[in-house]
Amino acid sequence: MNEPEMIQHKIEKARLKLNQMEKIYGLGDAKVIQQSMYLDELINEYMQLFLVQVK
Repeated sequence: MNEPEMIQHKIEKARLKLNQMEKIYGLGDAKVIQQSMYLDELINEYMQLFLVQVK
């Protein structure tokens, strides 16, 4: 599995976890916000790899 695929897998897992956490704790909970920020970081990392490959 190459790096973009690994990050995609992490994104999928993080998104599922975020959805589950939101149902349990609600959108305003600190744990949910932290998970959302982690997902954002993964997406940004993936986009950086994608942009480098396109150039």
